[in-house]
Amino acid sequence: MGRSFISQKKQTKEEMFHAVVKNAIDFIDASIDDLDKRPKNGIVDFYTAIELFLKARLMEEHWTLILAKPDSANLQSFSVGDFHSVYLEEAAKRLKDILGDPIPESALKNFKTLGEHRNQIVHFSHTDYTDAAGTKAGVVVEQWHAWYYLYELLTNKWKSIFIAYQEEIERLNNRMMRQKEFIQARYKELEKAISDKVKAGATVVPCNNCLMKSGIATARHAWGIDYQCEVCHDKGTVIRPTNEKIPCNSCGNEFEFFNKELTACPHCGESMDTDKLISLCKKKYTEGDAWWEEGAPHIAHCHSCEHPKPSVFYIDGMWSCVSCFDRGWQATCCPHCDEFVTGDMERIKYFACFKCEDERRREILAGSM
Repeated sequence: MGRSFISQKKQTKEEMFHAVVKNAIDFIDASIDDLDKRPKNGIVDFYTAIELFLKARLMEEHWTLILAKPDSANLQSFSVGDFHSVYLEEAAKRLKDILGDPIPESALKNFKTLGEHRNQIVHFSHTDYTDAAGTKAGVVVEQWHAWYYLYELLTNKWKSIFIAYQEEIERLNNRMMRQKEFIQARYKELEKAISDKVKAGATVVPCNNCLMKSGIATARHAWGIDYQCEVCHDKGTVIRPTNEKIPCNSCGNEFEFFNKELTACPHCGESMDTDKLISLCKKKYTEGDAWWEEGAPHIAHCHSCEHPKPSVFYIDGMWSCVSCFDRGWQATCCPHCDEFVTGDMERIKYFACFKCEDERRREILAGSM
């Protein structure tokens, strides 16, 4: 290690674990405290807390797992905090590959998105955050989404590891839930302005982000309506639904399945998860679009949610994912790795698909050296 300019007392591994968890809790408190005066700081602090909780989980298994270079591990340096630690993606990779304890894909994707917001704020600027009230609303909603996944990890999947901190975690949860009042109040403030836009001909849709009916339509497509939210400034798309049905494997009755809120067959109560929907859709949707050739793959990997199994079928005239319920993307065989995937066709053609982009990036960097 290089020269350290900070002197710290030596700590045991247990003391270090406690210090990391308490630090993570402090960052979440700071994230909520800053909402009124420095809301953008809330994103930075919240993302820092997520990384710290992941590091604490790794530390619980073995202290060397949080080191950027475990092969240069030194317990003496570690005990005084003199080391470089992993960032989110590497921490997630070690949880999956070394501990066999992967973070759910939806949670990891959310954490990465929050990290992108954090990087924009710290290293450049964030154009989505403009007026103070809108900035606070946007940050509050970002916090909600990230907290939903983090809370699930800390109180369910990893509860035994963080059992000593459950009271503090519940206190944070209560603080987070109280922020809903702010979103509702902001919607009330803007309700008349939104109503005036509707009278002037605008279309309003529910916002996927803050869940208020405050998204002003900006464009229409076959797959849905693009909008910008008046409350939280989110830019998103309301996906056009499909009324297609598949038969339940248990009772045989057909039901509308393209619904992210669906958890069970409405007729018999048989549980329905992504893998079950994939299995049922395989029996009904056996072909692709007009570009599809007999014998070619007809179930694509989803670039949007990155579900481990192919989850995108050609349903009701569109490629449709039964994991994240996104629709309207094109599907193709990647020319670089031959995987059948959805995504931006130009990016896939000239660079890579989401399945092989890391490898392609390494190849390009190696070739430029």
